Amino acid sequence: MNLKEWIRKKVLKTAGLSKTDSLQADAERLTFINNDELIIKNRLKEYNIWYGGDGDELLNYYTYQNTLEYNFEPWYSRNKRNYFWAISSTEGDIKRTHSGQPRNIVDTLVNIIRFPLIDCAEADLADGKGNRLQQILKDCELEKIYKHEQLPLTLVEGWGCYKINWDEEISDYPYPVYYRADQVDFIYKANRIIGIIFKDYYTDGENKNLLMTETRTIKFEDGCRNLYIEKQLFRANDSNDFVDPIEEDWGQIVPELKDAYEHRKIRVSSFNKLLAVPCIIFKDTSRSGAYGRSIFTGKIDLFDDLDQCLSQNSNAVRKSTPVEYYNSDFLERDPNTGLPIQPKAYDRKYSIYAGQRDANGGSTSSEPVQVTQPQLDFVQYSNNAIQILLQIVNGVMSPATIGIDIAKKDNAEAQREKEKVTIFTRNAIIDGEEPILKELCNELLCAYELKTTGIITKDDYDISVKFNEFADDSYENKLDKLGQAFDSQLISEDMFMKKLYDNTLTKDEYEKEKAWLIKHHTNPQTEGMREGAIGKMMGGMNPMSMLQEEEGMDEEEL
Repeated sequence: MNLKEWIRKKVLKTAGLSKTDSLQADAERLTFINNDELIIKNRLKEYNIWYGGDGDELLNYYTYQNTLEYNFEPWYSRNKRNYFWAISSTEGDIKRTHSGQPRNIVDTLVNIIRFPLIDCAEADLADGKGNRLQQILKDCELEKIYKHEQLPLTLVEGWGCYKINWDEEISDYPYPVYYRADQVDFIYKANRIIGIIFKDYYTDGENKNLLMTETRTIKFEDGCRNLYIEKQLFRANDSNDFVDPIEEDWGQIVPELKDAYEHRKIRVSSFNKLLAVPCIIFKDTSRSGAYGRSIFTGKIDLFDDLDQCLSQNSNAVRKSTPVEYYNSDFLERDPNTGLPIQPKAYDRKYSIYAGQRDANGGSTSSEPVQVTQPQLDFVQYSNNAIQILLQIVNGVMSPATIGIDIAKKDNAEAQREKEKVTIFTRNAIIDGEEPILKELCNELLCAYELKTTGIITKDDYDISVKFNEFADDSYENKLDKLGQAFDSQLISEDMFMKKLYDNTLTKDEYEKEKAWLIKHHTNPQTEGMREGAIGKMMGGMNPMSMLQEEEGMDEEEL
C-alpha cells in the first residue's frame, strides 16, 4: 500500500469529501507533472538544503537531482536543470562560493522576534512551587524548541506542528515535540483542521524500517465532541513510499513498542482539542498539498544567481593572479627523468619560457622569469551581487538589517524608513506566532490535568503572550526611546523600569533604582513644572523677580 493512499483514505474517512480547485485548473497545472507530491517533497528538501548553508550539501543535492530526480519530472524541472549549482555539478575544476544569505535572513528574523513573555493569570494554577505553567515551560524548554526548531523551520518549510506528549520516564509534565513539514499531514473540513497525522520512523534489530502513524481527530458523538488518538505501525521500504500494516502485537517485533500497542486507541470525552498545535505563519493558496508558504518561496532562483555571481567573482580573482613564465634552464631538474621541476604554489599555472637557443643548445634569453597579470573587471560582479541581494530581501527585510549598507549617504530618517520593511515582516510573523503559542500553552495545561487526574474539566485558560515591542532590543535604543517617553510623562516610573531592565535586576536593586529615579528625576521635574505653572498664572512674570521688586532686595540678599 502506498503511504499517501493510506493517508488519503484516512482523510476521506474523517472529513468526507474534500474541496478542491476547479477541474480545469487542476488539469492545466498538472499537465506536465508526473507526481505532484514528489515535487512538494523535493521542494521541502531544497528549502532545507539552502537554509543549511553548506556548499558541499548544495552541490551534492543538485548533483543527485540533476542525475536522477529531474528525470522523473523532465518537463517540470527544465528550469532547475539550468541552475548554476546543477550545471556546475557536471564539472570539476570550479571554485563554487555559497553566499549563506538564506540562513542569514531566517536567523536574523528569529533573533529580531525573540521569545515572548508567557504568563497565565489563573489563580488556581499557583501552588507551593510557583505558577504551574511556568513550571511546565521551564521543564520542556519551550524557548529552545521555539528558537531552534519551530520558528526557523516553519519559516523555511512553510508549516509544521507541535505535538504534546507525556512520558513519566522523562518528566512529570507534558512536553511538546515539533514535527517538520514532511512528518505531518493535516485533515481539513470547512477550512478547519479537525485531524492531524504524525509520522515517526524507526529501525528494528534487523535494520528493517518501521513507520508509526498517530492520528488525532475530533469526532462529534453522543451530542459532544471527543478527541480520538489512534496509532498504526507499518513496515516500510527504503523510500518510505510503500507500507505494509502490522496487525500482530508490536511488542513481539520491537519490545519498546509494547506499551504503544496497548494504548494504540485512546478517547478523551467532551474535549474539543487535538493536543497538538499546527504551525502555519504564511498561508499558501497557490497549490494543493502545501499547507503553508515558505519565506523562500520565489527566492531560490535568486539565491542561485547570487551564488553564481560570487563564484564568478571568486574564479575571476583566481585567474587574475600573476602568471610566471620560468626559463627552463633555470629550473631544478628531476634526477630520474631529467625534466624541469615545475614550481608549486597556490593554484598557479606555470609555463616554460625557453627563449632562443644558441649553438650549444642553451638559452640566449637574459630574463630567467617573465610575469604577466590579466586585467579583469571585478566591479561588475560586486554591483551585480548587490542588485541580486536587493531583489532577494525585497518584501522581506531591509538590507541594513543583515548588515549591508548600500546607501551611505542616507540620513537617519531615510534609514528608519527602510527598516520599516523588516518591522512589517516581524509584525506579520508575530501575528502568526501569538495564537500558536497561546494555544500550545493552553493545551499543555489541559494535558497536565489529563495526565494527573485522567479527565479534563477545563479547556480554556487565560494565557497571555507578549512579544517585545522593540525590534532593536539593544539597551541604547531602549534607553533613548523610553527616555523620551518618560521625560514627556507618557509612562510611569514602574513602566519605565520594567521596559528598560526587564528581569535583569533583583527586587532590591529594582526598588533602589526606582527610588533614585523618583528622587533625582521625577521630583525635580515636577517642581520645575510647578514653577512654570505659577509663572504662567502670574502673566508670565517670574515669581522670584516679583519677590525682589516687592521686598526691595537685591540678588545677593536673596
